[in-house]
Amino acid sequence: MESGSAPDTADRSMHSIKGLKKRLWVDRLATNFVTLGGGVIILAILAILFVIVWEFAPLFKSPKVVLEGTLDTGATRYPLAVGMDEYREVAYRVDGAGIQFFSLKTLKPLPATPLPELFKAGITSVSPSEDGFIILGLSDGRVLPVQVKFENIFSGDTRTVQPKLIPGKAVLIREDGKPVETLTHFKSEEGYSIAVKTNGHEVAVIQVEERRNMMGGVTQNTSKDIISFPVKGEISVLVFHTVENALMAGTTSGQILRADLEDRDSPGAIRNIGKTDRPEVSVTSMDFVLGDYTLVVGDSKGGVSTLQWLKLKDGKPRLHQINNFEPHTEPTTLFSKSLRTKAFLSGAENEIRVHYSTHGETQITLPHPEGQKFKAVSLSRKGDGILAADAHGKIYHWTMNNPYPQITLKSVFGKIWYEGYKEPEYVWQSTGGTDEFESKFSLVPLIFGTLKGTFYAMLFAIPIAILGAFYTSQFMDHRLKGIIKPTIELMAALPSVILGFFAALLIAPEVERFLPGVIMTPFVIAGVVLLAALFYEISDEFKARVKTGREIWVLVPLTLFGGALSFYAGTLVESSFLMGDHRTWLNEVFSVTYDQRNALVVGLAMGFAVIPIIFTITEDSLSNVPEHLKASSLALGATPWQTALQVILPTASPGIFSAIMIGFGRAVGETMIVLMATGNTPVMEWSMFNGFRALSANIAVELPEAPEGGTLFRLLFLAAFLLFVMTFIVNTLAELVRLRLRKRYRVL
Repeated sequence: MESGSAPDTADRSMHSIKGLKKRLWVDRLATNFVTLGGGVIILAILAILFVIVWEFAPLFKSPKVVLEGTLDTGATRYPLAVGMDEYREVAYRVDGAGIQFFSLKTLKPLPATPLPELFKAGITSVSPSEDGFIILGLSDGRVLPVQVKFENIFSGDTRTVQPKLIPGKAVLIREDGKPVETLTHFKSEEGYSIAVKTNGHEVAVIQVEERRNMMGGVTQNTSKDIISFPVKGEISVLVFHTVENALMAGTTSGQILRADLEDRDSPGAIRNIGKTDRPEVSVTSMDFVLGDYTLVVGDSKGGVSTLQWLKLKDGKPRLHQINNFEPHTEPTTLFSKSLRTKAFLSGAENEIRVHYSTHGETQITLPHPEGQKFKAVSLSRKGDGILAADAHGKIYHWTMNNPYPQITLKSVFGKIWYEGYKEPEYVWQSTGGTDEFESKFSLVPLIFGTLKGTFYAMLFAIPIAILGAFYTSQFMDHRLKGIIKPTIELMAALPSVILGFFAALLIAPEVERFLPGVIMTPFVIAGVVLLAALFYEISDEFKARVKTGREIWVLVPLTLFGGALSFYAGTLVESSFLMGDHRTWLNEVFSVTYDQRNALVVGLAMGFAVIPIIFTITEDSLSNVPEHLKASSLALGATPWQTALQVILPTASPGIFSAIMIGFGRAVGETMIVLMATGNTPVMEWSMFNGFRALSANIAVELPEAPEGGTLFRLLFLAAFLLFVMTFIVNTLAELVRLRLRKRYRVL
């Protein structure tokens, strides 16, 4: 027997070793599988984050400028103006002899295009325009309108740009025959207007009205007026303010004067850009950026500033300084604006700078490549190129890569003084009705709206969820708990779009109808429950009827009764003390406007979505406190209430805090409820009676209309990144606090 048992023992040992190896292999396989799964999840999250960052990162890239070519025209006269076609293939240069075209591809001159309308006069000044309609001031006192046109001729797949000059009818301005030196113009659908300085303080304004007849012909009606400005010094620059139908004049003494073209007898000094702590400066350049609301002023000290015509405290319109840009080291004499954005060029003889009027930042500085003097500049029609001519007959052509000039950290997160606003504000308004619209891309109102909606949702959800979980885990009968807890957890499965639909169509109008009662509800219900609890303590018969753990059968009817009572009391309060209409009372007493879809409605609906999450995690944390702690406390003579409050609650506090933070993260990322239950107005007011717009809702609203790769498209990815960062910070802080609380109460 003994000899036969040895092989059996060896077999069992071998079998045991094989089983152990198999278990170790399975354990290792499971460990590697779980590790791999966790790694894949982390990599997936990082990949999503990488894609988000990749999409919005180009918004903050520094603009780049590349010199494409230098063209030596051989001209000996100073250039008065330069320009180019929208494809940057053909350029033109205006000097005293006429207009000459050049190819920017071959860097060679094109066939000369004479202007017979000049006769023997020379060109002494130019009122340029980025759209090609220019006015030439002549040495014999006339002005000549000329349309510089570029025709695109296609031969197969090849495009050729053919330049063309279309002169208009010359108009005699100066009867004395002296040269026209200072002029400006603007063109409209009805014709064009020209303003010319005739002496130090007088300006001649010519308005040419064009009418087309049924035969295709054009007739012109010309009118001329003389405006006398109260000038200190002399007029140095002129510009039309088309929005206000006015003419503005800058002077050598630093004044900016304005003449209303409908009331030409009342010009006056409205702005002096000189400062009291230094000698007065001369206005050397002045023009409006796209939209004709923001005026750019350059001075003899190299300063560049933007001003707006606004009505502020006293109700009188004045020019108000908005932004000061980085100054030039020499007088600012050159200007050119973009036809698509609020970007513009300012230039001195030694350098050119690219600015953006909305956020007031200088984005590019271009010194003269050869240290010479710039005399004329032009920004391309698409804003992707710069053309400049110097005093030695050379033309320089740069390509500019600055696709998102309106985006800086200041414009996204700072206060900006937008056109027509009375002060700097945070504004989100991505689209407008006209091409001149000044985009407003501040994300601050959206961040504010996200936090506002989350605040009101948590204000509603946290007390109900935590107190409900506390009662359920510690005092409710186990048989009822088996019904109540799954029911509340089932609430988490409700689609948020259903809750948003319910909030928009039912909660919002009913809250507006019974607002005083809604406000009174928590206080009335709390009072009714406290009275019932007091009666419970003094009535032995009531105690005998209500079994421990089944108080919910009494609390539910009391809650319903308290709600009905509060609504009835709210109606009485409104009729007696709130002028019969709570909306009128709010507006009259507190200057608060009531919006039907507001933060209160969102708080109720989104709180309903957050309650199951907080309740479930809190209840599990309270229920999973070790039984020996509870038994020890009761054994030492503590009451169940004392045990729950002083032993179980502190021990479960890490889990409760985690529940709150998880609910917070759920509320921050909520989309459909916020989208449907608010007016989606990006306003920054904490009032619960106003709407708001959250980051998530903004992404849902704007993304379908955002062109791929455009500014709005990339900004929405930045908004998504901010949501990611917010939830990451909240979860990280929650984990740190949870670990600290766990360490503090682990001795229990």
